[in-house]
Amino acid sequence: MPDTHDSPFNRDIRQGSQRPRDVPPLVSDDDEFADPVARAPSDMETRLPAAKERTDRRTINVDLPPLPQRRAPSRRKLAWSFVLCVAIPTGLIALYYYMFAANQYVAEFKFAVMESSPVLPGSPPPISATSPSAAMGGGGGLALMGGASMLGGSSATMQNYVVTDYLLSRQVVEELQRRIGIRSLYDSDLAKNDPWARFAKNLPMERFVNYWNRMVTANYDPMTGLAVVTVRAFSPEDALSIANTMVTLAEDLVNSVAKRPQMDSVRFAEGEVRRTEERLRAAREAMTGYRLKEGIIDPSGALSSNLALVQTLRGQLVQQQTDLASLMSQQQNPNTSAAQSLRSRIVATKDQLDKMEKEVSKDREGNRVLTELVARYERLELERQYAQAGFVAAQQAFDQARANAAAQHLYLTPYVRPALAESSTYPRRAQSTLVAALAFFGIWIVGLMVVRAVGEHV
Repeated sequence: MPDTHDSPFNRDIRQGSQRPRDVPPLVSDDDEFADPVARAPSDMETRLPAAKERTDRRTINVDLPPLPQRRAPSRRKLAWSFVLCVAIPTGLIALYYYMFAANQYVAEFKFAVMESSPVLPGSPPPISATSPSAAMGGGGGLALMGGASMLGGSSATMQNYVVTDYLLSRQVVEELQRRIGIRSLYDSDLAKNDPWARFAKNLPMERFVNYWNRMVTANYDPMTGLAVVTVRAFSPEDALSIANTMVTLAEDLVNSVAKRPQMDSVRFAEGEVRRTEERLRAAREAMTGYRLKEGIIDPSGALSSNLALVQTLRGQLVQQQTDLASLMSQQQNPNTSAAQSLRSRIVATKDQLDKMEKEVSKDREGNRVLTELVARYERLELERQYAQAGFVAAQQAFDQARANAAAQHLYLTPYVRPALAESSTYPRRAQSTLVAALAFFGIWIVGLMVVRAVGEHV
């Protein structure tokens, strides 16, 4: 069995001073990263196994290939890449903003669409803002400006959204073109050197609507109920003119939206008045025809009088019969003048009573009885009364609808009106140039990292 202490590896350790000159030592004598066993103190050497030899201040020679070295990047290439990716684009942006970009002036106005509830005759008063229902979001909501309400679940909230959306629509662009020639204002000579901001008026309307949405902003805050509109133009006079026209258009829109349902209510109420009037006229004509045909004005009154007369005759007949019986009990001779007179009166009363009863319940000379006449009369009278009541209600509704239409319910209140700008707001040259420089610098850094990562893996 070969001795482990006499192996070539150990011999090479003992003969470390005879290593080839072209092979560098792996661990030098003064290297701080030397083998901890080789650099251990003497007391540590005493604890090593006896089978191992001491190797203090000796090196282990191992043939290893040289480590790859990272080549330092060329500073000239970095400089050129920085110039091409950052300096030149930033310079072009600055040149555009400071030499060619046209000044843009801003006109701003703020408004709120509010709703009012006028108290009309015959209608209940509106719910105030301090009532429980208003506090819970019902009714008119928050009362402003003497009874005007805004938000709180009313239609004014929707109208604010409608107005802000309308100010960015094609319809308002066409209306502005008809009133002030909006397209020629944005094809002004003040922006002839700025092709990015200027709009050629010979381009189609669809492209101008997109351009308009860049030059105008309209925002509505539902928490406060306030809307803000800003308009940009190449001169302060143009911006002010556009903003004032937009205020007028917004007011016209709110008025037209509010008036349309009110006018529909007026037209409906007017139609109801005409319909009930025709019904009342027909009922009255039927009543007149009935009276002319039957020859009686009020059969119910005649029937009542006849019934009263029948009751009277019946009472008289009973009284006469009672008197005759009393007289006959007092005298034995039935042919006295008093008895004969009472009998004659009783016979006349019976004849009159039979005649009156026939008029009430039986046919008389081929004519219909009063009960049938009264029944038909009552039907006609009920129809006339119902038609008259409907006509009165329809007339009252028509008067109320007309008064409601005359009162204004929605108000567009521009509490901040447009003002003439004294200095240009856009473009923000320094800020835009700085943002562009930072963006180009970031792109350059990212590209540089990508290029180095690819170079290390190739």
